[in-house]
Amino acid sequence: MSYPATITIDRPERMANWRPIGQVILVIPQYVFLHTVMNIAASVTAVYAWFSVLFTGKLPPGVAAFHATYVRYRARTFSYMAFLTDKYPPFDMKPSAQDPGGAGISVSISPRLEGMNRLNVLFRFIVPFAWLTLIGMLGLMIGFASLPAWVWIVELVLGAVLIPGAVFSMVVWVISSVASILGLIAVTLTGRWPDGLFRWSAGWVRVDARLWAYSMLLTDEYPPFSID
Repeated sequence: MSYPATITIDRPERMANWRPIGQVILVIPQYVFLHTVMNIAASVTAVYAWFSVLFTGKLPPGVAAFHATYVRYRARTFSYMAFLTDKYPPFDMKPSAQDPGGAGISVSISPRLEGMNRLNVLFRFIVPFAWLTLIGMLGLMIGFASLPAWVWIVELVLGAVLIPGAVFSMVVWVISSVASILGLIAVTLTGRWPDGLFRWSAGWVRVDARLWAYSMLLTDEYPPFSID
């Protein structure tokens, strides 16, 4: 499929039977790093990128390279966690749009640096859409006062363009999770991924990477509603 974010996952011919459980444990440092350092850094640069595109119509090349690296880091972490590859993802933060390879999954992105649709970008503000939802969920879980209604309204308005893609991603994630559980059983018993289960489990990694490439303003092209 032609899209500015191209994700290719090399399925191993055989996998050690311990990997479905072992990789979930081994990936913990990567998962923590992604959801702390990388998420915080990407949130800051996303705000800068949003204002930059709104006022100038241009995405700074350095920011674009870092956002591509962030999307790639997510895809590498999630693909290893889902034992789609047996190659441990490197702690690679060197900004680059093109994938340097060597991780069992290739995520190459062709960022659009100029001539972006500013009106579309206005309603593609990922930071409140992601972080305020997290804050609201934590508030409900630990008993904090809920966020004011106007905050949720602003969040939904500024993230409106992302909602269809986010809903599709959630649906695919549910199916992918079921496929991963069945794949865990298959790989543990046989050392091989069944074709259909691998396709669905890998499908969510692709959907997530494309949605984040679009959310981080790397392209104006809406992510396809497809797992391939």
